[in-house]
Amino acid sequence: MVVGRIQREPIEVEPFLKSYDMGVGSIITFQGIVRKTESSRELEYLFYEAEEKLATEELTRLLTEAKEKFNLIDALAVHRIGIVNPGEISLLVVVNSGHRNEGFKACSFIVDAIKERLPIWKKDHFVDGEETWH
Repeated sequence: MVVGRIQREPIEVEPFLKSYDMGVGSIITFQGIVRKTESSRELEYLFYEAEEKLATEELTRLLTEAKEKFNLIDALAVHRIGIVNPGEISLLVVVNSGHRNEGFKACSFIVDAIKERLPIWKKDHFVDGEETWH
């Protein structure tokens, strides 16, 4: 199974973990959490914007690539768009593999590829009213 999703709603981790076959070697998760500060400045929130259709297609491609490259059983990634507050999850990656080593490598590969390949942009909204696009 490969699942790539772009969504506006908060990411709930538990339902994704319950959907996996717990009889296999490992489930590796990564949760990208919005920090309270960026460059020593206090964040009010982050705003993510995306070309949703293209981002979803590329996310599915890179998860399929990771599944084949690292011999994964399942790969899932969910990226938030819209307003994401400090303490909330902006990115969830879950990989299910026969062995932990492949799982850790795959998870790292997926997170890096998402940042490099997906048409998703981030704007920092600071409490002082300034904004910065990334």
